[in-house]
Amino acid sequence: MIYKKYLPLFLSLILVISGCTKIHMHGSKDSFPEKKPRQGKLYFTYGLKSKKAEESGDIYIVKEGDTLFLISLEYDVNYKNIAKWNNIKKPYKIYVGDKIIIKSKKFRKISSNGKITKLKKSSVIWTRPHNGEVVKEYSYSNIGKKGIDISGNIGDKIFSASDGVVVYTGNGIKGYGNLIIVKHDDVYLSAYGHINEILVDEKNIVKKGQLIATLGDTDSIKPILHFQIRKFGKSVNPERFLP
Repeated sequence: MIYKKYLPLFLSLILVISGCTKIHMHGSKDSFPEKKPRQGKLYFTYGLKSKKAEESGDIYIVKEGDTLFLISLEYDVNYKNIAKWNNIKKPYKIYVGDKIIIKSKKFRKISSNGKITKLKKSSVIWTRPHNGEVVKEYSYSNIGKKGIDISGNIGDKIFSASDGVVVYTGNGIKGYGNLIIVKHDDVYLSAYGHINEILVDEKNIVKKGQLIATLGDTDSIKPILHFQIRKFGKSVNPERFLP
């Protein structure tokens, strides 16, 4: 029969066609993973060093630009205690490579002669360093910088909160950006973080309400002034003092 005669040719043709034709099996496409929201820089987490030292003590190695007041701010402890523990005399000079002992909290209220340190009184009169809205309130329970955040615009004027002497300018503590520390008396210090432009130098005498800086966003996710008041080295709620 005719179909038997052409069967081999027909089969050969089918094989050729099937060899040139690829059959694609489409499985279900994987859905694209959802994009995670961009996280802001976490800059309120640098109090771990302070917390550790409070529990078990620490040894700090002095870096270029450090001052005793900067170390005091980082460890949340009175600079005079640090000076006493390390036999550092006025004017509290320290040098690169020095090993600074930070004692645990059970030693912090005891003077070198074993007596409880007497608390001094202060007559500091305060003013607000910036009149913006407080967008982060004080919370001592937080690990990290203990103060308030005041919102504003880059370039806003920042004023000294009271009379004093500038004891630090720089960016030596991670998370604070450009920073100014002012010593007001033997009781109080104030600190101004995330500064854009620093307009004073160390050892400058400043008056209450004097222009010392402009507001910025250095080491911050937005323009803010981070403001602290320290009493005997310990951070306190600035809003208790500011008018």
